[in-house]
Amino acid sequence: MMVNEGGHKISPERAVKLLKEDGIDVTIEQAKVILDFMYEMAEIVVEQFLDTPE
Repeated sequence: MMVNEGGHKISPERAVKLLKEDGIDVTIEQAKVILDFMYEMAEIVVEQFLDTPE
């Protein structure tokens, strides 16, 4: 799988296509913001999960 220059596996172009399939129209710039937010949230969730005592 290709990783783009931001280190992410989903390109903004791919995000636009995937969102369009669900009837959500966004620009490339909007897709970049959405992806940045989603990757940041994913990092927070993983960090919290790993910090949770068993």
